[in-house]
Amino acid sequence: MFKKAAAFALLCSVSAFASPARAAPDVPADELSSIPDVYISYYDVSGDSESAIRNSMDRSPSRPREGARGVDAQTTWNFSWRAWSDGHGGCDPSLVEVMFTANVELPRLIGSVPPDVARNWSRYIANLRTHEAGHVTYARSRTADVLAAAKTSRCEDINAAVQHVLDEIRAHDRLYDAQTSHGIKQGAVFP
Repeated sequence: MFKKAAAFALLCSVSAFASPARAAPDVPADELSSIPDVYISYYDVSGDSESAIRNSMDRSPSRPREGARGVDAQTTWNFSWRAWSDGHGGCDPSLVEVMFTANVELPRLIGSVPPDVARNWSRYIANLRTHEAGHVTYARSRTADVLAAAKTSRCEDINAAVQHVLDEIRAHDRLYDAQTSHGIKQGAVFP
């Protein structure tokens, strides 16, 4: 029996003040780099002082945006699902598969800086990565809920059922950002 799949996907983006997740050469391995299916991209910034680096970050055309304002980092998570055919032209929700991926965009300091600036930058990046890992970890932890919502739905209701779980994840992202002031309370502020 040949099984066809109907595929669906939803993308969500969260922000804070692509290759598989690995720390940049100047960043030690951390929680973010250990989460499966996370891809990290960078936008380059430079400067010889904290204020010059901040200016470079704020003016970077590659800096992530949330609406009209620039943000220092951005996490985008994605759930995709497919329901396999039951062999009679319909789908079989018990055969639904769910996949999770996340993309994190971070600043990367290029060039040489004084040791005190380098220390402050490293601390900032470590804290920023921790904050973004919080978004990814929570979303990824809800994969079983997305799968359960899909598997317990009629074929025509799978998208709506999954959407409900995704809305809960988005609400959590907003709450997490509010509680952490977009990572500032976690030390993700530079300078």
